[in-house]
Amino acid sequence: MKKEIPVGAVWTLIKFFLLLAIAAVGAFFALENSQQLTVDFVIFQSTALSLGLWLMIFLAVGCLLGLLASSVLITYYRRKLARAAKRD
Repeated sequence: MKKEIPVGAVWTLIKFFLLLAIAAVGAFFALENSQQLTVDFVIFQSTALSLGLWLMIFLAVGCLLGLLASSVLITYYRRKLARAAKRD
């Protein structure tokens, strides 16, 4: 009798290795771009951090802003769809 591996466990393992690979690439990227950099924002000047770290921070902030913008649109269209379904 064969034991079947649950599909959820396989996806969890794949996600774990994908996250580990992304973290490794990010760490290598940060190590290769170790020049110190200060960023001048409109209101204040930041502390000196490595270029790789700044780029990863800005990438993360950009991804979060993109997710926020898309979630607002998805919520708008779900409400619109619910209203249309209620009318019918």
